[in-house]
Amino acid sequence: MPSTSRRAFLGAVATGTVASIAGCSSSCPDDALPDPPHTVDSADAGSGFETVPGGSWPSPRFDPANTGAAPVRTDSATPSVQWRTSLPTSSTGDDTAAASPVVVADETVVATSSAGVVALSLRDGTRQWTRALTPATVPSAVGIGEGLAPPVVADGRVFLGTADGVLGLDIADGSVVWRHTDPVGAGVPAVTDDALFVPTTDGVVRFDTASGAREWTAPVDGTRLAVADGTVVVTGEKTVALAAATGEERWRRDDRATGYPVVADGTAYLTTTYGDLLGRSLPDGTEQWRIDRGRAMESAVVTSDSVYAIERPGESSSATFAFDRTDDGPPEPRWCSEIDIGGAVTAAAGDAVVTSQREVGLTAFTRRFGEATWQYPVDYRAVSLAVLDGGLVSVSPAGTVVALGGERPA
Repeated sequence: MPSTSRRAFLGAVATGTVASIAGCSSSCPDDALPDPPHTVDSADAGSGFETVPGGSWPSPRFDPANTGAAPVRTDSATPSVQWRTSLPTSSTGDDTAAASPVVVADETVVATSSAGVVALSLRDGTRQWTRALTPATVPSAVGIGEGLAPPVVADGRVFLGTADGVLGLDIADGSVVWRHTDPVGAGVPAVTDDALFVPTTDGVVRFDTASGAREWTAPVDGTRLAVADGTVVVTGEKTVALAAATGEERWRRDDRATGYPVVADGTAYLTTTYGDLLGRSLPDGTEQWRIDRGRAMESAVVTSDSVYAIERPGESSSATFAFDRTDDGPPEPRWCSEIDIGGAVTAAAGDAVVTSQREVGLTAFTRRFGEATWQYPVDYRAVSLAVLDGGLVSVSPAGTVVALGGERPA
């Protein structure tokens, strides 16, 4: 539990009195990397889950609002590698990652790679099908290089934007259910119960998920979307809010946001190229609060009571921050933990927050007090993490997919 002095420091952070701290390190008072009691044996791997994890992770950030938090429990303080495999890839010849974030539904793990879209069995990682295509590329969510646009899943279908158009595939076998060759995909899609929203070369397009019918097009440039409460928030050179039903523009602001926009309880959470974390009113775009301490904040994970984000000062140690959400002001820091260079909050479950960091791997913290419980030591920063009921799946930039869970079957 945080000490009294640590709480006082975090209180000072919340009031902004440490905003002018000199130097390039994070403002977290912890001065050592987390040392969890359990280390996952990265050299060992089982043949699959004995009991397949429940739940789903149908979008790269769990839901169309990009909250990054699933109402499940990982169920183990001592996970092990249940299976490991590699996506088929081809040389990209540039700084584009060879694999996208993963999504999970219907006991199937789906991702795009430089070779196309690939489906794996959640139970044991065996390849179910592959469809050759060229995924759309987007700026990295952490501002480094380019990444492949991931798919989204709903009602037994996989949707994605590609260099050849927008597709709906059957998750069972990868067969094409519908296809639009015009427009071309240009970003990360978002899907709701009845509609698919895709950044394209024509702007943001709404499609009917069942038929693929094009319902409206809004001439707005952007690469990532958040959809909630009848509103689509689009981020790119500017931040724009559209009516989900009609595509009509509701408001526009000059925020040049990085990573994924997040929407929760009437607030749009944005991280900007200047490093700010700010909240805007979803109905009218007015600024509600802003956290600016001169250090970059990476895409937030938002739960019913908390906000989790990485404070990244540059080429120095970063820190994981947990904030308490408040009713009438900026989130207030609750705990923080020093991490290595290049960390990123990837996901939250009911019992844990998991971060990924270069040369260290995945680290799980308890949500309330930030106690490190386990670490999976690998030498890359994962592209994404999908948290499930009793397990989790991660993927590396090079396309290595790993599933972690409870005790490894004998």
